Amino acid sequence: MKHYSKAFTTVLAIAIVFVLWIAIAYNHSNISIKSAPLNPFPQMQLIKGEDETVYRAQTILTKDFDKPMALLFKTSHMRLKIYINDEMIYSFGYEENAIPFLKSPGTSYHLVKIPALSASKQLTINFQTPYSNYSGYIPYIQYGTEGECIADYQGNAIYALLSIMIILIGGFTTIVLYFITRHKKNSMSKSFLYISSFAFLVSIWLLFQSDSAQLLFGYPQVMYYIDLISLILFPIPLNIYIYSLSKNEKRKPITYLCYAYLVVLVLNIMLQLSGLVDMFQLVLLTHSLMAVNILFVIYLLYIELHIEKNQDLKKFVIPLIFIIIGGAIEMILYYSSHMTKTSIALRFAVVAFLIMIISNAIRSYYNSVLDLKQAEYYEKLANTDMLTDIGNRNKYEQVLSSHKQEEPLTAVLFDLNSLKYINDNYGHVIGDSVIKKCSECIKESFSSKGECFRIGGDEFAVLAKTNDSLEKECNTFDRLVNGWNNKLEFTFSVAYGVARFNTVVDKSAYDTVKRADFAMYHMKEEQKRKMMR
Repeated sequence: MKHYSKAFTTVLAIAIVFVLWIAIAYNHSNISIKSAPLNPFPQMQLIKGEDETVYRAQTILTKDFDKPMALLFKTSHMRLKIYINDEMIYSFGYEENAIPFLKSPGTSYHLVKIPALSASKQLTINFQTPYSNYSGYIPYIQYGTEGECIADYQGNAIYALLSIMIILIGGFTTIVLYFITRHKKNSMSKSFLYISSFAFLVSIWLLFQSDSAQLLFGYPQVMYYIDLISLILFPIPLNIYIYSLSKNEKRKPITYLCYAYLVVLVLNIMLQLSGLVDMFQLVLLTHSLMAVNILFVIYLLYIELHIEKNQDLKKFVIPLIFIIIGGAIEMILYYSSHMTKTSIALRFAVVAFLIMIISNAIRSYYNSVLDLKQAEYYEKLANTDMLTDIGNRNKYEQVLSSHKQEEPLTAVLFDLNSLKYINDNYGHVIGDSVIKKCSECIKESFSSKGECFRIGGDEFAVLAKTNDSLEKECNTFDRLVNGWNNKLEFTFSVAYGVARFNTVVDKSAYDTVKRADFAMYHMKEEQKRKMMR
């Protein structure tokens, strides 16, 4: 119950912020957040031109324009010429070096300086648009001092740029997550590549849609067509991501949708280059494909959750819902605002999507690390001798049984002499310390060559993947044992035997161990004879 309550609270909080974001962003061009807000320009008289693509707007400048002023406004798909009385003071979109097959001059902000002593003069703006549905549209114009206009524009640009930077950071974060998780079996690491691709393409689209694009790059005509291309492309990696999470056979249409976007892109470019149809005129086709895409994803989510009971997809449902809602609202705002309100809802939706995806991924990775550490701990517990911190009998048997005929192997078996005598006369604490000292001598001498094990109370072993006789290591071991004996009030001795795997006489590693054990027994007998002399 607590889990669902937490999820509901999270969704509700994000939804509230979502609504507030859209409300602010929707009116952002009409509301100034500066201490000295710009003034709305007086209503202008609209005069139709010779055809539907040409028209002009006129007004008489007020007394405010006795001082130097500036106009600030944004246009889409409009060429401009601005006159005070009969003198042209500003022109846009009529450059001689303009690319001929790009019909639209793009979307651009305009800062137009109005000279002093212009009050009571007539201001005329001539508009020309290649699209009939933009004819007769007068953009929202504000005025103030040049500094006030620049500050307002930069403020709006930074507002948009911050959200884009968040998305880019999200994209880079998912790439990092991909490299962190790619080595894991059955991980969703590839999905992070799809998400990062989606984030970068959305960032390009948002950037060239935003106020900050002109501030950073210029060339509004080129930027506009780049943003149209990115608009067509960014649904593709998102669809691939959804496909990777889905299990039902009904997910196949997603691949067809991806191909459809590519076909639409090629069609757009070919028609644009031929000069027959402008890419802007095919935006409705792209949006129609997106609408079909949204409806199908909703249907697929229902199938996956209610029929397939897809637990992998379940944790990503809420992030996907934000994208779906954001995309739907984006298109509604676009067509309800004379195609001027763009990149508002989707901006927040992508931010919310990335935050939830990344937080889920980090949480999952953290849990997997904890599970791995826990598994490693239990594995160590099962395979490690607690007294000496070397491999136990279980680990020893695992290594022996995994040995292959073609692999080299040298086995060394050890037996600690007189351990019972030490325990009986000096106590088990001293006996345990002798076991530890023996283990330390073995580790120091042989650990660079192979694995060390305690296989019984006073028995040890070394298994080395080498054909070396380990004579040097045995000499080191003897020297270390003698060194310890010089420090103790009693002496201890260790018998050992060495055997190398021989394909002629050994059928398995166990035969090698038997021969090492036999050699150890002979050494032990020899040590007993020396003590009796």
